[in-house]
Amino acid sequence: MAKFKLCFLNIFLVFCILLAGCVDNNQRAFYKQVYSEMAATSTAKQELAKAVLLEAEIGNKYDLYLGNSIDMAVAPETEKKAKFVAWMQALLVREAGWKYVEGKYIDQLEANFSETELKELLNLAKQPLMKKLRQAEIQAYINTTGERRELLFKVWDGFNSGVFNPPPDVQR
Repeated sequence: MAKFKLCFLNIFLVFCILLAGCVDNNQRAFYKQVYSEMAATSTAKQELAKAVLLEAEIGNKYDLYLGNSIDMAVAPETEKKAKFVAWMQALLVREAGWKYVEGKYIDQLEANFSETELKELLNLAKQPLMKKLRQAEIQAYINTTGERRELLFKVWDGFNSGVFNPPPDVQR
């Protein structure tokens, strides 16, 4: 009887080990599939977010608006200053432009929009009327460079001459 119990326990032990191995393999396969689907979804969502930003020309706008910091630093244009401004804008784009922040923009879109919403945004960005609106907005920004620069200098000069005084809780 003791031999029978020992034999039964050995068989039972082997069965448990085999069962545990099968369960482990099934779980690994399941999790591998789930994780690969999640990675594919994340990659697909990232690609969608990137496509939306590209189609909506957000990178171009970012680089263009980056030049606004030059508007505040350079007095109203002369031909010589125009060359300097063009050089400085190219420098800013190269050293501090869109390529340095694009990933954060993609992350922001991924966090705030579902894959379905990103597809809708991409379709919207591809619409001819939206493209026309973007181009008009960018052109208006470019066309107002001189006025913007003059207004910024007027405010800056006013601040420096005491016309505009910050409230006490804002002062240095």
